[in-house]
Amino acid sequence: MKLKITYLFILIFIVLIFKNYSLVLTSSIDAVNIWLNKVFPFLFIMFIISDILINLNFDSLFKTSTPFIIALSLLSGAPSNAYIIANLVNLNKISKTEANLYLLFTYFANPLFLYSFFNILFSQETAIKLIIIHYLANFIIYFLVRKKINTKTLSNIKSPQFNLGKSITKSMSTLIMILGTITFFLVLTNILTKTFSLNIYFTTILKGFLEVTQGLNSLITLDILPKIKEIMAISFVSFGGLSIHFQVKCLLDEANLNYKYFLKGRIFQVLIAIVLTIIS
Repeated sequence: MKLKITYLFILIFIVLIFKNYSLVLTSSIDAVNIWLNKVFPFLFIMFIISDILINLNFDSLFKTSTPFIIALSLLSGAPSNAYIIANLVNLNKISKTEANLYLLFTYFANPLFLYSFFNILFSQETAIKLIIIHYLANFIIYFLVRKKINTKTLSNIKSPQFNLGKSITKSMSTLIMILGTITFFLVLTNILTKTFSLNIYFTTILKGFLEVTQGLNSLITLDILPKIKEIMAISFVSFGGLSIHFQVKCLLDEANLNYKYFLKGRIFQVLIAIVLTIIS
C-alpha cells in the first residue's frame, strides 16, 4: 500500500513538472545562481582545507574524538560532520553508539555562509549574535549528553599522501551533490507553492523547511517584525532543511548509522536556539 502511494506521488510530481515546465526551467537556473553565488564561494575553500587537514593527520593533535569532530565540523560546515563521523566508524576509531551521540551536537552551518546571509538580513551585531546562538545550542546539547560518551584516545588515521588535485576533485564532487539537492528542492518548492497558491509567509516557511538557502533568501524580502525574522532565520539554520537531511542520511547509510539521532539533535537545537534568540 505504501509503495502504491509512493508511485502515485511520483506520478503526480511528473505531471506537475510537465505542466510547469517553464517554472522548472527558471527554478533550475535560480538554483544554480544560489549555489554559485551563495554556496560555492564559501564551502569550496572550506572543503579543501578540511581535506588537507585530514590528509595531514590533523587528528593526531587531539587526544579524544570529540574535539576532532567538532573542530572539522565547525571549519567545514554541514554535512561534513556526518562525513567525518561515518569515516571514523568505518575506520573503527569510534563505536556506532558513540557516533550516533555525536550526531546530536556536531551539526554546524558554515560560518562564512551564515555571515553572508545574516549580514544582509540584519545588522552586523545581530548577525554575529545569531551565529553564536547557532553554535551555542550545539554545545548545550553536548553538555547534556557528554556523560553518555565513552571518550577514547584517538589514534592516528592512516591517510593517503596529500594530493591537491584529489582534494579539489573530492570537494567538487560534494558540491555538485549539494547543487543537485538545492535544484531538486527549489523545483519542488516552487511547484508546490504555485499549485497550492500559498502566500509569501507560508512560502517562506516551506522553503526554509526544505532548503536553508531558499528560506533565508525569501526572508530578505519578507516584511515582518525583526525579532520574528530572527527566530525564523535561526530556526531554518538550526534545522538544516530537508536538503541537508537527505545529504546526511546518504552519508550515514554508508556506515549503518541511525539518522534518527541527527533528526532529534536538530529538533532540540531549534528549540534551544529559539529560546536563546527570544531572551537575547
